[in-house]
Amino acid sequence: MFNNNTEFEVRDKLTILMLIHELETPVTNEEITNLVLNANLLNYITMQHFLTELCELSMLEQIPQDQKQHYLLTENGRVALDFFKVRIPQHIQDKVMKIVGKYKATLPVETQIQAHYTKINDEQYEVHLSISENKAPMMSITLTALSDKHAEEICKRWHESSSTKYGEILNLLISE
Repeated sequence: MFNNNTEFEVRDKLTILMLIHELETPVTNEEITNLVLNANLLNYITMQHFLTELCELSMLEQIPQDQKQHYLLTENGRVALDFFKVRIPQHIQDKVMKIVGKYKATLPVETQIQAHYTKINDEQYEVHLSISENKAPMMSITLTALSDKHAEEICKRWHESSSTKYGEILNLLISE
């Protein structure tokens, strides 16, 4: 895996894996380049070479998303990082975590609200409500309404105030 690499090369490759892992989302070459260069982790040529090698070693994969190629950590990369992370000095790990924290703080929160219903029989409608942030599911509810008017009203109110309703439901579930 890292057989013919110097200690510094291994450290730098592991640093790239850690950065991509901690970002928790596929990143473009441009995004990772900006993060790495702005933090003075690696120089451009070395980083590009290591990204290519990590893909060849099946530790990273490139996936098409939004008409661009994005890097994503593979299971092999995750295993290698878990096993060899101790070879990344703590000050570099801290630097990576700081970079990731700043980067995530700049990302817009994308909230997706869904509400629809389907007819079960003449007297019942199944209503599906959900809310997610940055494609991560926050809440999903399925309930039965006794008329299409009730189902429509539930969907309408969910679209109008789902974040408030989400908070209220969550408070009901966690309050004593």
